[in-house]
Amino acid sequence: MRRSDKELPAAEAMEFLAEARDGVLSMVDPSGRPYAVPVNHAVVDGQIVIHCAPVGTKIDILQANPDVCYTAYRTIMIDPDSLNTLYVSAIAFGTAELVEDAATKRHLLESMTEHLAPGAAFTCSDDEVARTGVIRIRVDRITGKANRSR
Repeated sequence: MRRSDKELPAAEAMEFLAEARDGVLSMVDPSGRPYAVPVNHAVVDGQIVIHCAPVGTKIDILQANPDVCYTAYRTIMIDPDSLNTLYVSAIAFGTAELVEDAATKRHLLESMTEHLAPGAAFTCSDDEVARTGVIRIRVDRITGKANRSR
């Protein structure tokens, strides 16, 4: 990383990712074109979990090439004196899979709901499990960067 003074240790980058609620899933389609889509997520057992429709562009691309990059960031503020942006970000690189097992999907969806809407009264029905796609990303490498001071 060029700005090593802003580099976060991998554990701190993963901690930020686990606290974040949304980010951008980036993939490469079969023709070599980039495709990035904003989504919300949760980190469950060290893996990034995303819900989606069970069919569509994301799924088509991931089935052809499961290598992904996932970015989460938060702008803290723009310092009005220096115009520096104060921020924290994490970029995770890994392999995505579409979860098929119903019990695993239910667990991941309920974990994701608890992360995104803590305390919400939600139990995932069999129908919701069947009609919801769940993508799980095994993180192979993560980097983080932050500028928290003026």
